Amino acid sequence: MEFLVHPTYSEQCEEVKLIFSKVTKENLDKLLQRLDLHCVSFERLNTSGQINFIFLLETQSKSFESQELILKISNPHRYWRKFRTRNEVFTMKYVLQHTTIPVPKILDYSDDSTRSILSAEYILMEKLPGNTLEVSMKNMSEEALFKTALEVIDYIKQLRQIKLSGENQIGSFSTEEMSLGGIVDDSPMLGPFSTVKEYIIENLHWAIKRIQTDEFLFELTKHVLSPLETVVEYIERDPNVINENIPFRFTHTDLNPSNILVNEHDGHVLGILDWERAAMTFSNNDLEFTPAWFEDDDDERKKRLQDLLEQEKSYTTLMEDKIHTKELNWYLEIMFSAVYATFYSSTWFKNEEEVTEHIQCYVQKTEEAISSFNKDYFVKNMVQL
Repeated sequence: MEFLVHPTYSEQCEEVKLIFSKVTKENLDKLLQRLDLHCVSFERLNTSGQINFIFLLETQSKSFESQELILKISNPHRYWRKFRTRNEVFTMKYVLQHTTIPVPKILDYSDDSTRSILSAEYILMEKLPGNTLEVSMKNMSEEALFKTALEVIDYIKQLRQIKLSGENQIGSFSTEEMSLGGIVDDSPMLGPFSTVKEYIIENLHWAIKRIQTDEFLFELTKHVLSPLETVVEYIERDPNVINENIPFRFTHTDLNPSNILVNEHDGHVLGILDWERAAMTFSNNDLEFTPAWFEDDDDERKKRLQDLLEQEKSYTTLMEDKIHTKELNWYLEIMFSAVYATFYSSTWFKNEEEVTEHIQCYVQKTEEAISSFNKDYFVKNMVQL
């Protein structure tokens, strides 16, 4: 297994400074030249994060026609270099061509920071109208919000009906032909996988190997090493997790309100954004989109929307396609917690103390997941980890 050393916080800050130093009108004009456009002005949007930096470009053609474009610049973890950008670009192009889902048209991209004008990976795309659901929801009527939900349901259905050539596997999209490669997520690039069982075992093997080979990590996590090895041994012979016939669906995986553009007056969906973690997978994330739309103190509105949806045939029919992973959930909880604990270098930390806090948090979650496994599952077999 290959382990990459992620830069320190200060090194990452230097990378970001370099990227921002390249975002100049002169360089943007060079980037836009092939589109016969030039940059009038640009600004970084407050939707930018620490990995993706979003810029609004005001451009003009030779005939003085104005056009707003979105420039998404990425500084991803070194495990995901090239792959994260490729996955998003190939997915967006495919979805735009094969569905009615409103997706920004991609005008240009670079998946190679060493050859990029901006010294970074980027995607240049058209700007869609509307505001995010996150911003608009407080102003939307329940009727408008209901319409948004129904349209999202239709788009999820379209995605899940996509059939790609090749084997039924778990993975992200690595080529324009939509062939599957490793999964782009907050985890190492592993895969593709033919079964969920294979997916869980390989990720647990990765976490175990990380503990064994990282001295700093070993000191904080060595007490869970033996239990994790036992989990792997058990899942390898557990008849309840064969599940060779689980269908894998085309999934956006992150339909949170910041990734959905709407008309706040009528609820019409104007765009679905952020496809960088799209995959063929068994995950039910897309089907469970509504809880992510509401704040914790908005339970009443959430319940009213859920009640309305449950009266809709399109919703209930879609829910019938939910992949039931009850017998896998114990393993998945352990796996995700262990991977997040050992993949600590994917996140931005200012110092070693923050790294330690992150690891300890997810080690505790791993311990709790193993404890739950003991109580709820192993008790059936009179075995304890």
